[in-house]
Amino acid sequence: MRRKLTLLLVVLPLIFCSGCIAVFVEMFTDPMGRKAAFSRDQREYTKLLRWSDVEAAVRFVHPEMREQFLSYEGEFDGIRVTDFDVGEVTFGEREETATVRVTYHAYSMASMLEKEIKETQEWERLGRDNQWVVRPKLEGLVEQVAELR
Repeated sequence: MRRKLTLLLVVLPLIFCSGCIAVFVEMFTDPMGRKAAFSRDQREYTKLLRWSDVEAAVRFVHPEMREQFLSYEGEFDGIRVTDFDVGEVTFGEREETATVRVTYHAYSMASMLEKEIKETQEWERLGRDNQWVVRPKLEGLVEQVAELR
């Protein structure tokens, strides 16, 4: 019993400290929280597209493109995305922009054919805060979705 308690008293602080070290390292590698904010927003947008929730995903789309983005909502009917892979992120100068390649694994409800749909997401930070918005390549994405029908 005493051995287990001693082991617990040694292991718990180590686990806690490893978390503290990760936070400490992140403070120096991303002091403004830009990369963390990008990662959160990009992941949420991609998850919403996976579930064909275009109306919720539009909040991550650049204001100039929102109306056009919503017009493609019907294109996702009959398509089911089973998974997605996020590629390497390339940040621009001063982390104002980011580019990422996303591969969706999807199939058509009509034909049950599965296909990889590739999207290049061009992101930018609006203003001085960490609000990231995407300028999706809609035409290419819609063409790939149409191939599944």
